[in-house]
Amino acid sequence: MESHPLVYLRADGNDDIATGHLMRCLSIARALRRRKAVAAFIVSDSLSVSLLTDMFTPQERADRAFPILQLQTDYKNPDQELPAMQSILSAHNAAAVLVDSYFATPGYLSALQKLTCTAYIDDLQAFDPPADLVINYDLTVDPGFYTKAGRLLGGSAYTPLRRQFSACSYHVWDTVRDLFISTGGTDPFNIAGGLLKRLTASARWQNVTFHVLTGPMHVHRAGLLNMAQADGRIVLCEGVQDMASLMTSCDLAFSAGGTTLYELCAVGVPSVSYTMADNQIPGVLAFSQAGLIPYVGDVRNHPDFFGSAMAALEDLMSVPAARRSQSARMKMAIDGAGADRIAEALTTKVH
Repeated sequence: MESHPLVYLRADGNDDIATGHLMRCLSIARALRRRKAVAAFIVSDSLSVSLLTDMFTPQERADRAFPILQLQTDYKNPDQELPAMQSILSAHNAAAVLVDSYFATPGYLSALQKLTCTAYIDDLQAFDPPADLVINYDLTVDPGFYTKAGRLLGGSAYTPLRRQFSACSYHVWDTVRDLFISTGGTDPFNIAGGLLKRLTASARWQNVTFHVLTGPMHVHRAGLLNMAQADGRIVLCEGVQDMASLMTSCDLAFSAGGTTLYELCAVGVPSVSYTMADNQIPGVLAFSQAGLIPYVGDVRNHPDFFGSAMAALEDLMSVPAARRSQSARMKMAIDGAGADRIAEALTTKVH
């Protein structure tokens, strides 16, 4: 009889931690399903259930492709959920559990490791995680840091992107006609609004269309909607299923640190980055130092943030050769197949 290993994915999404954890775990879940594994989610609360369900395709919802178990616990205190997690993992013959949480502790991971193969996505390097499998897809990873990992999946080859980002076709045109703007799920500093005010007032950008990502948790969505109604060049993009196609339709991008930068690299869209949270800083600096995506600074402490952003974007806008060179370097760094590599490791013995 054919074996269908069961893999649990433990992640959450909300106003504080946004939706990136859920999205990358869903990419891995889809890769697991392609390998004939059963992928099920474990989340803290109803908000995470709602956000995750909204990410499913209509077919995934109809097929009930990915079951969701709700713990009704505090996502900030995973140690308190251990009895529930132990009950779930003990009741089912799980091949592995993948933990994607900034709040996981060494004790939490060690407790899960006693029950099943335990994997951990590490963005912060706050501690040496005791896990059978550790995933850190930073551009540069020091393997010496991970002394307690049974196996390390390190480097950008393990970036868990959606399948749509694999083998994208992209062309760099001489003229910039479309700008992609991503400010995270909530945009608490109204970066999109502040940048759009300057872009729409500039003669250099009068023939450019601005594609702005928004969503249900975007704090300034109402203001952006008013701006879009007043200026036809502003297009608000919500509930985007085929993000790769949206990116390939754009000539230039402005994005916060995080998974979006990896997606832009996989497509090859010449980009400029910035930060608005501490956990974004190491990543954007790595992209900048590798010559992939220039970094204009942190909105929280940069006195002329929007001026620097405009200048960096216009530098790229003015030199097609620079955009072509940047695009080629970006695509060489990220190939979009990381989720499949992680799924393979999760369904293969790692001891």
